Amino acid sequence: MSARSLLTRLLPAPVLLGALLLAASALRAQSEADYIRTIAAHWGAETEVAVASGRVDILTDAYAIEVERASKWKNAIGQSLWYGLQKDRAAGIVLLVTQPSEYKYFLQLNSALAHGGLAGRIRVWQYPADFPGVTLGERPYAAAGSAKTAYWLSTNSRKRHNATCRWYEASKGRYCSATEGTLAGCCD
Repeated sequence: MSARSLLTRLLPAPVLLGALLLAASALRAQSEADYIRTIAAHWGAETEVAVASGRVDILTDAYAIEVERASKWKNAIGQSLWYGLQKDRAAGIVLLVTQPSEYKYFLQLNSALAHGGLAGRIRVWQYPADFPGVTLGERPYAAAGSAKTAYWLSTNSRKRHNATCRWYEASKGRYCSATEGTLAGCCD
């Protein structure tokens, strides 16, 4: 008896369908936003920064970065260049290569950049290969080289919170020094 026929005998159709959908959703790849949040937290960078005709996925002091699934590498080139122009930063791409079969897209992206004379103008990172130890859902302070301090910098507002504040470790941000950002009004 096959596993399918055994399941249909043991479970009514609606329960079986629900179980299959639940299993499929558990196996489904993480959303692009999950990768963006994780990588930005690792770098202590801003996310989803609005510009004319779009949003920069990750904005660091040096780069305006587009995060893209491997198969959509072509889209990332134009977006990274546009965002870099808009924010006066170098263009960057984080290519999400989550399966060995997707590595070909990383090669295609780099070949196209080389052919167009853009190889040195657009920085390309490959996730997860260029982010050892960085896993989805990590807290920013768990990133390598980031030590827990008495202050928390909310990355979107650039406000600094002390350890007694309710926003300490609760907002999107990272540990910081006593001089980074602006002291939040709730921490006076």
